[in-house]
Amino acid sequence: SALFLCTLLAAGCGGGGGGSSELPSPGPTLTLTASASSVAQGDTVTLTWSTTNATECVAAQGWSGTKAVSGSETTGPLNATTTFELTCRGPGGSVTRSTTVTVVPPPTVTLDASATTVSAPGTVTLSWSSSNATSCTASDGWDGARAPSGSEEITPLLSTTTFTLTCQGVGGTSAPQSVAVTVTPPEGGKVIVTGTIQFERIPFATDRGGLDPNNPVLSPARGVVVEAIPAGSDSNPALATTTTNRDGVYAVAVPPNTNIFIRARAQMIKAGAAPTWNISVRNNTDNNAVYALRGDEFNTGSGETRNLVAGTGWGGTSYTGIRAAAPFAILDTVYRAKELIHSVWSVNLPPLNLYWSPSNTPTTPNFCIRQGQIGTTFYWHAKEDRIDDCGDLVAEGIYILGNFAVGDTDEFDQHVIAHEFGHYVEEKLSRSDSIGGSHGPGDKLDLRVSFSEGWGNAFSGMVVNDPVYRDSGGGVSQDMISFNLEQDTGGSGQEGWYSEDSVGELLWDLFDSGTESGDSIALG
Repeated sequence: SALFLCTLLAAGCGGGGGGSSELPSPGPTLTLTASASSVAQGDTVTLTWSTTNATECVAAQGWSGTKAVSGSETTGPLNATTTFELTCRGPGGSVTRSTTVTVVPPPTVTLDASATTVSAPGTVTLSWSSSNATSCTASDGWDGARAPSGSEEITPLLSTTTFTLTCQGVGGTSAPQSVAVTVTPPEGGKVIVTGTIQFERIPFATDRGGLDPNNPVLSPARGVVVEAIPAGSDSNPALATTTTNRDGVYAVAVPPNTNIFIRARAQMIKAGAAPTWNISVRNNTDNNAVYALRGDEFNTGSGETRNLVAGTGWGGTSYTGIRAAAPFAILDTVYRAKELIHSVWSVNLPPLNLYWSPSNTPTTPNFCIRQGQIGTTFYWHAKEDRIDDCGDLVAEGIYILGNFAVGDTDEFDQHVIAHEFGHYVEEKLSRSDSIGGSHGPGDKLDLRVSFSEGWGNAFSGMVVNDPVYRDSGGGVSQDMISFNLEQDTGGSGQEGWYSEDSVGELLWDLFDSGTESGDSIALG
């Protein structure tokens, strides 16, 4: 049988002798990269290449000549998009690689106003678009960074104003574009009442956990509804209604020599052209009334300035006055979330109510919304009916803790509010499959729950622009629960799709600047 096998193989049997064969030479490898894939006209790039198993290289297209088998070379000024090709050869064959460098022209920008003439106090919408731009900068009548395209309502306009926008990109800086809006005196002989609406925000302490109620920060109430009401009764119809701008400034045109008062509502409303919204903070223990800040009565005369400040009501060791700031602090966190969304997506936001009361309690034997027995801060959707222990249908919205006496208030916890707003965004603008239930750091959760809660955590960091999630509590002692979205707080043994920590960390890393080790992505 051995002889038969050798006969079949016709080689390799028996001893000694025989011929020899040589393995073929391996083919060359080549990498070719450019120091930048996009440049401005007239810029240069550095080309870098390396090979294995190559003896010579020849350049083509955007460069030429014989090149070493490895090296780098700086191009001349580039005036058009250029492809650089390199072919390297060796005993085992040849290989060709190329890289393209795009020459980006300078940005261009257009800027338009919805009206070029308005009567005081005027409101206009500025709209802009650009090409080849990565960012824009506003100046003159407005200021600050702007997205490469968008729209913005400007109010109030009290005098003729010029608005200028300049955009930047790889290709350089655009020529400034400006639009002027002429402002005429108020119609019908009316006078202007103007002022600022502000609230006191209680910040987190820098030297310990928890809030620092003895050092409030005066903050603008942005985008809130302001009404001029005839004196005598809160139920009188408004003479004029407007909204504050991003600095909390408002202005209304009203009849001269008239007794009125100014009222700011914890409500943001925009109708008409997209994007639209209608968001209110309401008292669930007072028939769901919208919170409002009322000023003193005064005579309009020939024009007045009237400022309102919503105080915290803090008395040194506990709340002793009206907690007027709380609804406006809640609304301002939502304002930040709304601005983040609308910076990239001009989407209409479905109506939303946020329910807060000083009686909203975390631990109760019952669940009764109108008595403040809410159990925790949470978002409730309209996908199913829910009846509480008082027999009431639970209204859709965000419910927020406020009972200081039992040790947990959330009106100044921006991450907590933004987290719940993230659930609203998930359900109303996308899709939510979460089955709900208890959850916490380190828990192994149903996939639907882990994604929803991890998204809420990450979104809160995006809104506040801070990866450290803070949730205050503890009443007078003021403690805090916190975790960092940059870290897996559950530990390496809890990493995975079942971990809200992993989901939150991943989504945050996709959003943030990408400067950490192992995180080079920065989607924004």
